[in-house]
Amino acid sequence: MSQTTTTQSSSAEELDLVFWDTSAYRWAGPGDWNQWRYIPDGLGGEIGIRFGVSSGFSAFDWNKGGVPPHGSVNDGTGAASFGKNEQAGLSSASVNAVRMQANREFTGGHNNFTVELDFSRYKGSKVGGKDGVAGANTFIGLSDIYAGLTYAKTTVTITGTLADGSAASPAGWKLVNGGVAPNTTGGNQPSAQLSFVNGVLQGTNRPAPGGMANSVDTVMGLLRLDAAGYKTLHLRHDIYPVGGNRAPRIDNSGLYVASAFPRKPAQAEPPKPATPAEPPKVEEPSTPAKPAKPTVVINDDPGKKRPGTTTSYTFTVRNPDGSPAGKGCFTYETPADGGPPKLTAFYYHDNVVGTINQSNVQTFYFDPEGEDKRFTFVTGTPAKGICSLTADTTLLPSQLTGIGGAGPQSYLDKTIDFPELAAGTTVTKESTSVPPVDLVVVIDSSVSMKDEAEALSQAVAAAIEAARTKCPSDLRVTYLGIEGTFKNTRFDNTVRKYLTQTAKADASSLKGRTHDNLTAEQKKAFDPTEDGARAIEDIATHFDWRPGAARGVFFLGDEPLEGGLSAKGQDQEDLEAASRAIEVAKSTGTRVHTYMGTGKFSSDARIHERMSKEIEAEYARVAGETGGKAFTSKDALNGFQAVLEKVICGSKSSTTTTTEFCCCQEYVEQPDAGAAHGAKP
Repeated sequence: MSQTTTTQSSSAEELDLVFWDTSAYRWAGPGDWNQWRYIPDGLGGEIGIRFGVSSGFSAFDWNKGGVPPHGSVNDGTGAASFGKNEQAGLSSASVNAVRMQANREFTGGHNNFTVELDFSRYKGSKVGGKDGVAGANTFIGLSDIYAGLTYAKTTVTITGTLADGSAASPAGWKLVNGGVAPNTTGGNQPSAQLSFVNGVLQGTNRPAPGGMANSVDTVMGLLRLDAAGYKTLHLRHDIYPVGGNRAPRIDNSGLYVASAFPRKPAQAEPPKPATPAEPPKVEEPSTPAKPAKPTVVINDDPGKKRPGTTTSYTFTVRNPDGSPAGKGCFTYETPADGGPPKLTAFYYHDNVVGTINQSNVQTFYFDPEGEDKRFTFVTGTPAKGICSLTADTTLLPSQLTGIGGAGPQSYLDKTIDFPELAAGTTVTKESTSVPPVDLVVVIDSSVSMKDEAEALSQAVAAAIEAARTKCPSDLRVTYLGIEGTFKNTRFDNTVRKYLTQTAKADASSLKGRTHDNLTAEQKKAFDPTEDGARAIEDIATHFDWRPGAARGVFFLGDEPLEGGLSAKGQDQEDLEAASRAIEVAKSTGTRVHTYMGTGKFSSDARIHERMSKEIEAEYARVAGETGGKAFTSKDALNGFQAVLEKVICGSKSSTTTTTEFCCCQEYVEQPDAGAAHGAKP
């Protein structure tokens, strides 16, 4: 970063800020060091966050007297400090932070941790910038860092990269300080204002108005970035003692990211010109006043809908905590004559105003697709003491406001979702019957697999048990070896013995070969214990599959699929045998999964690598063409569990029925509306 000094200035603009939604963020443990986690940005995108330490420092345990990073919604110091002092003119519905507290091991002469922010998924276009970078309407901020006036000081050095990878510069950034926050438990009042000089954010000896001198911590400071477009930002926290103090420095600070929308000023109506007085008129009998015709504008492309088509949308009003407070629906018709769409139905219900219908609508504006995507309405209400309701999605957050009487209080901080196309009710019912699943785990029983057999036996068995708990099923698992078995494993029976004795197959119909009928020359050429393709054929054809059961074979081997490795490596016979196995598996509805172990094919590393890749590709072909999954020794064994879950859970049947959307009044007044939205009894 270039050496710049950024002076503080008050926020001259009237801005509404949307802070990132940190409600679901929690430090997951030591594995989170140097790992990206993503937080909703409040605009429909995400912001990445990653914690680390600088070179020369070690990762630490946040829990040793500290508090791990966590989401803090309507953060204490942030919410109290925000919008005051130099931040006058800024407002927000919820000031959200990621808050963290360093542990009690921070007693040395210099302690450190870092925070990185990734804006590659940020929806900057929503605030006039570009997606994928933070820009001129993006704020980042900190609160509660050590001010350096008592026993500790925190400096935060901010660097970063632009979209093109070049280094970021803070030359155009502006710092605005918030006001003092309430006293903490120990009596300290976060009062010290921050400065931002040469890319370093730190406390000063200047308290915010009304604040205490020599405060331990700072107020909330927000940095407004410029339009350069920042892909990443790196915040280096360095914590030092003041005056040689070695007490634990459990710096409890908040980190903020917000996006700004210019607040639209209220436009005053121009003064009406004076009109000359009229002479008195003879009084005529009065007639009832006609209700004013509502103003309705619906910007929907008529070319997208057939003449006479009706379209319905639904919307939800929410409490400050996000729970539903009310719901509404409207329908409009695309006229047959090609004119503008006509509003044909409007209903809204909550427990304050009851049910509002189309007769209460005074103005209505809906544009679902344009650049000025917008939904607003003004209605009268049947409720006593509330004159009208006003909704506007161009505000941020989108608001529903009650006017008059109890309106302002009843609708404080309530928001309205942008309408969505009305959809029918879809109900999916899982079958209550337990699906049968037959899985045969078969292993190449040659000497080369001996070192893996026991580990694979345990891993596969554990994965099956774990998968079984995820989705109850009538699962039958059979472990078989090809012309051999392995001690201390589940592979204690052979394919041939099982098929002829248990499944009652005719031995002469089996494709698999035995050692008994081989010549000396044949024994040199191939090994029947490595007839993987033939074993798949025989199991698919002759295994005693249960009626209606999902069929699966999990083949474990480390050699080509037709008798193992020949002098030339994998040859044409291996490929043809694999093709026959694929055809038989597909014709019998058998899904084949494969695992290729750690075979040794040549002392020449290049030849070994070439042969290994060729054999691995053939294992993958068998699995892929039968709908299975291929694994190698490089894969984590817990990957078996995911596949086996699909084998077991995928066999469970379900029935889905959809009831088409009926009408707005039914939607608003259906029984669940009372439970969810507090309808009148």
